[in-house]
Amino acid sequence: MNNETAKSAIYCFGLALTARIISVILTTATAFNPESAGDAVEFGNYAEMIAFGLRNGNPYSNTPSSVDPTQFLIPLTSVNIYELWGTLLAPFWLLPGPSGFYARLGNALLGALAIYNVYVIARYYHSHQAGFLAALPMIFYPSFVAVHSTLLREAVILFAITTTAQLLIIPSNRRSRLLTYAMAGGLLHVALLLRSDNVFIYASAIGAGLAVYAFESEYISKQSLGVGVILSSAVFIVALPFVRDGVEFLARTRELRAKGRAVYLPEIVPQTVLELGVFSWIGGAYFLYAPFPWMIETIPDLLVGFEGLISICYTLFAVWGIRSLGRKNWPATIALLVGLGVALVLYGVGTANYGTGMRHRQMFLWVVFLFGGIGFSERVRIVWPFSYSSHRSSKTREPST
Repeated sequence: MNNETAKSAIYCFGLALTARIISVILTTATAFNPESAGDAVEFGNYAEMIAFGLRNGNPYSNTPSSVDPTQFLIPLTSVNIYELWGTLLAPFWLLPGPSGFYARLGNALLGALAIYNVYVIARYYHSHQAGFLAALPMIFYPSFVAVHSTLLREAVILFAITTTAQLLIIPSNRRSRLLTYAMAGGLLHVALLLRSDNVFIYASAIGAGLAVYAFESEYISKQSLGVGVILSSAVFIVALPFVRDGVEFLARTRELRAKGRAVYLPEIVPQTVLELGVFSWIGGAYFLYAPFPWMIETIPDLLVGFEGLISICYTLFAVWGIRSLGRKNWPATIALLVGLGVALVLYGVGTANYGTGMRHRQMFLWVVFLFGGIGFSERVRIVWPFSYSSHRSSKTREPST
């Protein structure tokens, strides 16, 4: 990263962090932030109980169950998320002073670093303008700022995902490939610990990117690719009973979440693979953009609904962004698109409440902003009031996936 890129990246990071610190202060001092209730309170309570237990030599003496050290090494094991995330937050409660404030600052810092990552990726592959536009909604969306200034997990997961993406699709002369893969693996491990149901999303994205990279590098011939497609179809048919089980799981999840004021389409519950396929694009649209204008009832609804309209605009410009990034790094483009597509199917079908969807979509909406920022910059050039170049041509060397 050259000095020009570093300066503009730090500017975006500082802007994002400032907005989040202000929100952290308001969240700690008032009940202004609606995202600081519910799960956020429960996570804080567990962290406090575990910290109290740590002082007495038994961290889980006050919790219903415990987290075995091996469960931190195996992210797909069944574990109570309140105790796991509470364990990771507990060190803040060992510090003197306002422990919750410290923990929220930590979340805010990681949320700002995630925005830094998105800026750097868009800047590397296009321009300062593309990077700033990709980061802009993440910096100022009220929903992003609100979630990142609480004790919820989404900021940490977003940081892990975006840092992994930056490590894998932007090459570095300062570290070896082995170190890069080890760092990316460690970050994905943390992301899976905090939300293990994303495993299919990560696996699909990485698998698709590797397949395209292998084909481009001529490790796989066209004939082998054709055989792979045929075998994949056969594997899908063999695995159909497991797919049906997955559809049933998503249906149950949707039914459980179909409650509260912010519920939408509760009567639609896909029960078959065909129904899932038909509904997935509708559910995906609601997941990414809801609440729509006809669903707005309160001021917070209005704010989040306005975010949805902006996100739709980014989606439209993303068409050009996909083409632009695809010309420079096709494996990365496919990996991001496949990961986003799988996420929209799983979360689009499994989510029936736009309050829940607002939190969860933050893990994936950055991909839309990345492509949208690049796409807009392909069509429109803005004269920026900064000393550094507003439109730098991207490097042509091909990064690894």
